[in-house]
Amino acid sequence: MYCIKQLTLLLLTANVLQGCGGPEKTVKPPASTETKLAAMQTLQSTLRPADATSSSSTEIDWSVGSLPWNRYSLPVISPNGLHAAVQLGSAPDVQVAAGNSNELTVSTSLELHVLDPMEGRRFSPFHVSREGLILGRTANDRFFLVESPNGDNSRWIGKIDWSTGNIRWIASDEYINAFPTINALDDIAWSRKSQDNDRFHLVVKTARGQRAIDDGKSDWLMPSFLGIDRLRAYRLRDGQLSLVELDLQARDPLLTAISLPITETGATRAIVWQIATTNPTGSWSESQAFYHPAKHRMIVWQPGEVIETATLLPNSVAATPVSDGSWLVATDKRIVRQQLGSDSGIHIRNRLAIPIVTTSQQWTHYMLIPQGARLEVRAINLD
Repeated sequence: MYCIKQLTLLLLTANVLQGCGGPEKTVKPPASTETKLAAMQTLQSTLRPADATSSSSTEIDWSVGSLPWNRYSLPVISPNGLHAAVQLGSAPDVQVAAGNSNELTVSTSLELHVLDPMEGRRFSPFHVSREGLILGRTANDRFFLVESPNGDNSRWIGKIDWSTGNIRWIASDEYINAFPTINALDDIAWSRKSQDNDRFHLVVKTARGQRAIDDGKSDWLMPSFLGIDRLRAYRLRDGQLSLVELDLQARDPLLTAISLPITETGATRAIVWQIATTNPTGSWSESQAFYHPAKHRMIVWQPGEVIETATLLPNSVAATPVSDGSWLVATDKRIVRQQLGSDSGIHIRNRLAIPIVTTSQQWTHYMLIPQGARLEVRAINLD
């Protein structure tokens, strides 16, 4: 039996576990949110550019604010670190989140927050008017993604504009569409299956059009962009699980597939969902880590590099890259900056916190620290 249950227990004990193509349609937020939207736009205009150099070397670790938390679902934060979306209410059943069930979700609501890492100013959040949405795993600086399970009818995917709060439906057809990911160019990839087929394939939608990626026999789950031209996804077949990397520039991406075996037997969609959602990833980053259910720690996989596969600290549950090639690694008791190939590292914090990389040179990373029904957001500059 794999250690996914142990990982889930660890994260739930610490209250940290991420909750985990038709024509586009737009739903506008209620008029009562206009003043809150204006506050967001005001902040955007007053903050200095996110890529400016830091003016003070003493700003290494400081408070950005805090976010409400249902003690289960991690927030999604924009790459520049200026926006956060949180999912409140009771979390959907894991079978719904993992794509095994499509029953209507009525217990969730989404709330948008503005973060001010420069001065720590507080802005009133606003609620997305449509309830029953499932918060996606990734975002860019314009949108974040959501899913809408519609029972027997279908499952839709939408993107919500950080600045306006509008929902635009990306996939609103008769299919079960799930697990979307987005990159900096607004390209979107997701898993899709028909109502009468129990196997997901991949769909990639760009400005050039939409195409399906399918080998005709595997379950393709939880895709994630690496930069703008590569895609990773979990491939499930007869209980065997692999992580597969595809080159999206190729005419047939499957011919470029590089795979990393993870488990030989016993893998399920629920296990894949837990592996893929315990660690927030940045789709703009060329490096990503994942939790390995047999090794009980985070793993870095970087095909073609001198160190292709590297294990991080024992019992690590999250990790995010640093610009110098090191990793910010979280265990249940500490945050450590670890170099690949090393068995230890530099202690950053002696408590559990979930690290998130940003695109800013001022606040290169955030740390999400559980504090009861809220998550403290702290910024750190590791450049």
